[in-house]
Amino acid sequence: MAERWVLDLVGKSIHLSIDGGCGGTTLGLHFAVDEIQGGGRVLWASPDMPNATRFSQLFSSLNIVEASRFHAMNLIGNMERCVDAIVEAEQNLPSVGLIVLDDWCEPTGRIPSKNVKAVIDLKNRIKDSTTLLLISKSGTEVNSNEGAVKPRSEANLKKEGFHIWTLQETEQKTKILTHGEMELEGRIVDSGFVL
Repeated sequence: MAERWVLDLVGKSIHLSIDGGCGGTTLGLHFAVDEIQGGGRVLWASPDMPNATRFSQLFSSLNIVEASRFHAMNLIGNMERCVDAIVEAEQNLPSVGLIVLDDWCEPTGRIPSKNVKAVIDLKNRIKDSTTLLLISKSGTEVNSNEGAVKPRSEANLKKEGFHIWTLQETEQKTKILTHGEMELEGRIVDSGFVL
C-alpha cells in the first residue's frame, strides 16, 4: 500500500500555486483531514464548496464528531470583510489549527493588491500556531518552459513570510508538490495524496 503524504505545516503561511485542475483543493482537504485527525479544527473559506464526491472520499476516515470540526465559510464579496469573519471564527472556535482559502483570487491575471493586502492582514492577525494555506491557480510565464508553474504575487507574499509551494501534473498524471528545495511526487487516491 502506498504511503500517504504527511507534511509538517504547523504555524506556516503557505501560498500553494497550482496548475488548474491538478488537485489543489484535494491537497487542501488532505491537509484538513490530517489537522482534524490530530485533534484540531479547520476553517475552509472558498467561493464554492469542494466537490462532494472528493470531499466524502477524503473525509470517510473521520467519524461524525471529527468531521464536525470542519467549518466551511463563503469567500465572496469584500475580501477585508471575509478576513474579519475568518479572524473572528478563529478566535471564537477552540483548537483552530488550519485555515484554508481555496480559490481566494480570480483564476487568471494579476492578483489585485487589495486581496494580497487582505491575506497578509489575515496572516498577521491569526495565532502564530495556526497554519494558513492559500490555494490559487498559477500564472503563465510567456518565455518559460512549457508546463512551468508561475506563482502569482510571489515576491509580495514571500516578503511577508509566506512559503511558496507549487503543485503540477506530469505527463504520466502523477502530481509534483514543490516547496523550497523539497519535491514530492505522488498520485491522488480516495484517501488523498500518496507517494
